[in-house]
Amino acid sequence: MNPADNILWGNIIKVHGVKGEVLVQVFSDDLTDYETLESVFVEIKQKQIPFFLSTFNFATQKRCILSFEDVTTVEQAKPLVGADIYIPVSKMAEADESRLSYQAIIGFEVMDTIQGKLGVISNFFQKTGQDLLMMDYQDAEILIPVTEEIVHSVDVKTKQVITTLPEGLIEIYLNEDASEPDAD
Repeated sequence: MNPADNILWGNIIKVHGVKGEVLVQVFSDDLTDYETLESVFVEIKQKQIPFFLSTFNFATQKRCILSFEDVTTVEQAKPLVGADIYIPVSKMAEADESRLSYQAIIGFEVMDTIQGKLGVISNFFQKTGQDLLMMDYQDAEILIPVTEEIVHSVDVKTKQVITTLPEGLIEIYLNEDASEPDAD
């Protein structure tokens, strides 16, 4: 399986119990869509390694407890703590596309309806007044307000965030970088 065909689904928070189970923070709003997963990909040393599931149990609304077929002790599970978990895009629940967490779209390409391909989502900020996506573009960091008028949709299959950016938004950030004085 090509890693580009997978999407970030969660992160292993800690070992759970004494049989090598792990607690996973999932970047989805509805875990019931995923309780039939047979396998996941765990990122180890920047490679996505397939792990087959023995059990999938709900812990909270956004957390689950997984046990893997070949991980049966705490000692085997400890090195997995902190690892990201990916699932194939084809397993992503269709209903879940509208409820993707910001964490899940880091690395997605920004496709603007007017300007075309722009950059890649590198971070996000959830603020009281306004959520923002950060896009890397021509060595600048552009903050994109998350509103219905600006961010139209997320296409999980193509890993794109479809936008219509306000006229002049990018130029504000590019001019800001150009006007900074050089430090001596």
